[in-house]
Amino acid sequence: MKITRNAGLAIIFCIITLMLSGCMKAQKGGTPSLPEKKGGGSYYDFEDILIPSDLSLDKKNSLVFTAGRSKVGILLFSGPVEPASLAAFFQNNMQKDGWSLKSSFKYRQYLLIFLKEERTCVITITEKTFSTMVEVRVGLSEQGIPVIKGTPSR
Repeated sequence: MKITRNAGLAIIFCIITLMLSGCMKAQKGGTPSLPEKKGGGSYYDFEDILIPSDLSLDKKNSLVFTAGRSKVGILLFSGPVEPASLAAFFQNNMQKDGWSLKSSFKYRQYLLIFLKEERTCVITITEKTFSTMVEVRVGLSEQGIPVIKGTPSR
C-alpha cells in the first residue's frame, strides 16, 4: 500500500498532536476528589490520610461511606512509585496526621496498620509489573463501634 505525501503529512500531524496532548495531561496531573493539597500529596475522602501526588485514584473500584460521624471505606490507587518509598511516605505522614503505627509487614507486599481514636487504617502496597497498587482501607475499631442495647457485648 502506497501512502501519498498529503496522507503521510496528515498521519505525522495526528501523531504529533496526540503526543503533545499527552504531555499536557501529564503536566496537569489527576484531580483528587477533595482539592486540598499539601506538600507532595493530596487528601481525598479521608481528611487525615495524605496520598502521594504520583498515585491516581481508581474511582470505579473505590467505595467510601459515612458510619455515624466517621467516613469508612476503601480507596484504591495506582502509580509508578517504588513500594519502599511509599511505605516510608505513609509511615511519616500518617504519624503527622495523628495516626499511630501498630504493625507493619514488608517484602512480598507492604502492609501498614494504623490506629487513630475509633478508626483503623490498613494500607496495602503491592508492586505490579508496570505500576504499584495501593489499597487504603479505613474502618471503625472495636472501641468505636456502638453497642446496641439488648445485644450481648464481648
